[in-house]
Amino acid sequence: MNPVRVEDFLDISYRADLDVLVARWLRPVELAELQAGYEQMLAAAQVGAGRRWLIDVRRRFNTHQVGAQWMVTNLLPRLEPMLGGRSRLAYLLAPVYLRDAAADSAFPPESYFEGKPFIGNRFVEENAAIDWLRADIVE
Repeated sequence: MNPVRVEDFLDISYRADLDVLVARWLRPVELAELQAGYEQMLAAAQVGAGRRWLIDVRRRFNTHQVGAQWMVTNLLPRLEPMLGGRSRLAYLLAPVYLRDAAADSAFPPESYFEGKPFIGNRFVEENAAIDWLRADIVE
């Protein structure tokens, strides 16, 4: 997959060596941009970039309550049928966001992912996020 720039707010690429789709938000976004960005990630994943996504939100700065609701009700349920298996989404955040009450309330608790065909987690270190994404790969 060739890198994709979604306007001026998102870069999407594929790390074939890791089998990971990498999406880096470049600035704060409005709801329509957030939705367009995630739709582009899904399209890229369908082309062959797979079910492991590293989503770097360190430069986005904003938590979208409405966007989080849209993801839970609209985007996440489409991952398994469109990508053919359980998806893993690792969010790379600045450390201050893990202490932000609004960010915490927008991200589902760990129990939410039980029995779902997708799972998400938050990280402050990219290597830890990649290790988690690849944890289900038997080598």
